[in-house]
Amino acid sequence: MFKLTLSTLLLISSSLLSWSTFAAEDACAAEKIDLWTKATYATNGSNLIIQGKRVGLNGIHAPQIERKQKFHTPGEPLAKEAQTFLNKLLANNDLEVGVEYDTTKVDKFGRQLVHLFLKDGTNIQQKILESGFGITSIKNGNIKHLECYFEAEKKARQGGFQLWDYLAKNPESHFPLVKSSELTSLDEGFRIIQGKVLKVEKSSTNYIVNMDTTGIRIPERYWDLFDYNEIKKLKGQTIEARGQAYLYQGVMFMIIYHPFSIDKLNPATQ
Repeated sequence: MFKLTLSTLLLISSSLLSWSTFAAEDACAAEKIDLWTKATYATNGSNLIIQGKRVGLNGIHAPQIERKQKFHTPGEPLAKEAQTFLNKLLANNDLEVGVEYDTTKVDKFGRQLVHLFLKDGTNIQQKILESGFGITSIKNGNIKHLECYFEAEKKARQGGFQLWDYLAKNPESHFPLVKSSELTSLDEGFRIIQGKVLKVEKSSTNYIVNMDTTGIRIPERYWDLFDYNEIKKLKGQTIEARGQAYLYQGVMFMIIYHPFSIDKLNPATQ
């Protein structure tokens, strides 16, 4: 009978760990740089100006700076710090960036949507997320590098970095994560909402997942991405759902477009 020695087991464990690390790093690497160019400056932690055009970073939501123009946008914690972090990252690399596009190249606001890289191969989104200056966001069908981004967010969350440290010290901020039972009318905006699923059902236009105080809606046009049988299994479980929270007739709602927006449906968070 073949017996594994301790040294062999240690070698196998080391190899598996190395492979796991390699796989995570590989998920962060650019598949194809479409353009090398110069950035100008970051307008916040996840938006910047490149070649005179507004550019948004795929896969990430950084805290928003307060705006008081036509539509008032409340400020979010560490917004200026996140902007400064991105500007320093760019400045320390001579503002040179590699642009990689995803499925959707331009959003409804006219912003180009990109994954950004430094000359040494560093994934800029990964750097922001693992430093704790952003949280993973799934928008516009752009899911390239999501495994990398969720892993980077997990690292910051476990380490208690920046936004996660701020939340621990200021739980009343409800950002970036809030329990569904503690939501208030002031909690509109991008959030991770945590709560127990009380009801799962299907209407003619939506899959409906209701937490104790929060209604999650999955529009029919996105059903092909979801397995309704897996959604039904969420009943009774405590989940985390991420997306834009909005108040409607006194109830908080969230519309999601991809199964990875719910942690129990996301292999990267298991």
